Formats: sequence, structure tokens, C-alpha cells
Amino acid sequence: MTTQTLETTQNPVIDIGSLAEDGAWTTPRKQVLLLCALAIILDGLDNQILGFAIPSMIKEWSVTRGDFAPALALGFVGMTVGTPIGGIVGDWLGRKVALIASVFLFGAATLAIAAAHGVGEVGLYRFLAGLGLGGALPAATALIAEFTPRRNRSLSVMLGIVCIPIGGMIGGVLAAQLQPEYGWRMLFVISGALPMIVALILAIALPESPQYLLARGADPKRVAKSVQILDRTAISSSVFVDGREAGVERASITALFIASLRRTTTALWIAFFFCLLPVYVLYAWAPTLLTSKGFDVQSTSFALALFNFGGVAGCIVTGWAIGRYGSRVAILTVAGAAIVGAAILASMPLSIETRPLLMTLLCVEGFCLLGAQGSLYALAAYVYPTNVRSTGVGAAAGFGRAGAIVSAYVGTFALNYGATMFFAVIAACVAITFVAVAIVDMHQPAQPAEPSRASM
Repeated sequence: MTTQTLETTQNPVIDIGSLAEDGAWTTPRKQVLLLCALAIILDGLDNQILGFAIPSMIKEWSVTRGDFAPALALGFVGMTVGTPIGGIVGDWLGRKVALIASVFLFGAATLAIAAAHGVGEVGLYRFLAGLGLGGALPAATALIAEFTPRRNRSLSVMLGIVCIPIGGMIGGVLAAQLQPEYGWRMLFVISGALPMIVALILAIALPESPQYLLARGADPKRVAKSVQILDRTAISSSVFVDGREAGVERASITALFIASLRRTTTALWIAFFFCLLPVYVLYAWAPTLLTSKGFDVQSTSFALALFNFGGVAGCIVTGWAIGRYGSRVAILTVAGAAIVGAAILASMPLSIETRPLLMTLLCVEGFCLLGAQGSLYALAAYVYPTNVRSTGVGAAAGFGRAGAIVSAYVGTFALNYGATMFFAVIAACVAITFVAVAIVDMHQPAQPAEPSRASM
């Protein structure tokens, strides 16, 4: 393709917004996705690594699992606080700066846990790690969105989000291989050192968003270097503009509630909260529920693995469906299916005899529920313009992270009333998500299929 320019009698004028939206999804653009995905995988790894180590910590320190509840809660609090902060930093100092700082922070804090000698220290380091874990995702999502053409954006964002459960799966493999021979501290050495190494790689190889640089009035040569990721024919003597961003306020939480965004922002926050809440209820309490019904540890672990595997597929398929059919149809379809799936689970007896059906339904529920969760990030990345995109995604995700804190109490309440209430709560939360997504008035439209174009 050729660089998209505007008529001028002197230097060519390049509309970065148009180029980013309508250009080819070239190899350099895909490399940005790859680098961000690497950071998100480590986010998923560090997010779940403590759970694998807790049994060994309990044995070594002679404490109970309940003693770790505050440490786990502090991690969620850190993520809840860190997500909107990371989004604001991404809009004020740059997506690249926010992502690198976040990855380095959660890596360093995770590494510090390797030297901990008590639950209190673990809680402190986990809170610091949570700040980084929360801040990484909005910056990565904004970068992925701004280097991906409009027709591929939802799929690209979803491919990034799906790296979170992939990171968790890698954590399980590391725990199984390292912990028996080297102990739990080695888990935190590896899962802490890797993000710090990746932060250095990102500092060298990751470009900054050209739309962000232009909005911040950066040196034209620096803007041109970033624009060349979008189109390598761009020259530094060009005049760069972004016609889509005229009149957009500077990044702030209040900018998310201007008249044109108020309804969508409110609905998105509700959707994030009530979608993440049931996900964390299932992650934290489904094993306890199944164990109480006579399932052994291996079966409960397999059930959760199937839920995650279904989620990986659900994110990919839903991302494709958003581009093909639009976000309203795609998200409401998977959310509606998740409600039906949870209702079926609530109505069926849980026993060894129903194990095959249960495993199948959990995989399908993972496909639908995690597909809906991931698609909310893609929708947020579409809704918000460049100047507030990182803030918008971060604020919505941060509000959703609060659902993780509430999930500890909701899960305990539901378990007291049995499996029917447990899955009924899941269904009710997703139903609220369904209504909130329907209220959003800035959905991504369906994109017509285009002939494939060779990468540049």
C-alpha cells in the first residue's frame, strides 16, 4: 500500500489516524502484538503463581490457608488500584513507559517473595506486584489497538487478552517441574526474573504509539519513526495529523464522562464488574464445590483446566466474530450462552455419575464467559479515542477488578447454599453483564470482508 496523504503544496501531510485504521496489518505491526502478548503472558503467570506455592508455604511456616487470605486480598486490591493508575500513566507518559514500568514492578515484587519469611511480607510484596499487574494490561491493550487496523483490531486485542490464561497454564507447568525438586522459592525467582528481562526487551524493541506521540507534540522525527511501523514509506519531513482526534479532552477520569461517553462508560464499568466477578468466583471456589461433591483433586484440576481451555478458544472466536458481525451481536451472543450454561449447571446434580456432562459444560461455560470477558477489553479499546484510550480501558478494568475482591465473599455465601445457588449467582451476574452491554451505545459495527492483502 502507499502512505495515505492529504494534498499540500509543500511537505506531504499524513493522517496517522486514517493510516492506522485502514492500512495493512503488516509484519511490523504484528510484532507489536507479539511483544505486548509476551508481557501479558507474564502478567498471567505472576497473577496465579502464588496459588501454586501456598501449599508448600503453609507446610514450611506452619500456618493455615486462611492466614493467606489477606495476602491474596492485597494482591487484588493492588490490581484494583494499579489498573486505573496504569491507564492514566499510559495516557500521560506513554503506553510504552506504562507497560515497561508495570512489567518491571510486578517482576521485582514477585522476585522479592522468594526471600520472604512470613505471610505479612508476602502480602506486602503481593500488593506491589498487584499494582504492576493491574497497570500492564491497559497499556498493552492501548498499544495493540493503536497498531492494528480497524478490521483486525478486535481479534488482535483478544489475542492479547487470551495470553492471561496461557500464562496461568505455564505457571502450572513450572510449578509441577520446579517445586518438587527446587522448592517454592524457585518459582518466584523464575517468575520474577522473567518479567524484568522482558521489560528490558520492551525498552529496546517496543515502539511508542504514533497517535500518542502526535497528541503529545513529540519531535516529528520520533513520530515519523513510529509511523514507519504503520507504513515504512513514511518520511520524517512529512506533516503528521490525526483527523479523528479533534476536540478530544486530555486524559482524565472526568473525560470519560463527557456527554458523548457518559452512558457507554457507565455501562462498561457495570459490565466489567459483573463479568469479572463470576470468573473469579469460579477460579477460587469451583474446586472447593467439586471436592465437596466427591471429586478428587485431579478431577477438580482437570475441570478448571477445561474451563481455561474453553476460554482460550472463546476469546479467539469471539474476537473474530466482533470483526465479522459487530461487537453488539458477538458479545451478547456469548454472554447469553453463558447465562444458559450456568442455568443448566445450576439445575443438574453434581456427582461422579454426571462427570462427563459436567466437564463438557464447564468447557463450554469457559468458552462463553471468558469470551465475553475478553471481548469487553476489545470494546473498550474501540470506544475510547487515543487521548483517553489507556485511561478508559484502565478505569473500566479497574472497576472490574473490584469484582475480584467481592468474589471472595459472594463465593462463600453461594457455597453455603449448595451448587444450585453457586451457579445461579454466576447466571445472575452474567445476566447483568448482558443488560449492561446492551445499554452501551457505541458498539463496533460489523466490518465487511475484504480481499486479503500481502504483508509489506
